[in-house]
Amino acid sequence: MARRFKIQDTITRRYSRFSEVETQLASRLLPTHNARDHVSHFLASVNDLIDHALQNLSVGDMVGITIQNRVNQNDKLIGISFRRKDQLAGDVIWTLVEMVSK
Repeated sequence: MARRFKIQDTITRRYSRFSEVETQLASRLLPTHNARDHVSHFLASVNDLIDHALQNLSVGDMVGITIQNRVNQNDKLIGISFRRKDQLAGDVIWTLVEMVSK
């Protein structure tokens, strides 16, 4: 299956004081060719992107997620505080998206 997103930029920073590495991914969700199924495509695209971002991490690695509209900086940010990879579930992300979108 083809990817539903495109990684546009990857930034890696080392924090020697904490012996940690931060990786930021800037990505863009690709449009669907099926005009009737935009919501399902969006949900699947975000889930695929998160799976991709988490694939090489250890269970105890800390993960934080920020979703931001780069075009309109006045839009609300969606931020998920740092938590262990094994504590990051799709339900957490969708609950925050729902709260911000109201």
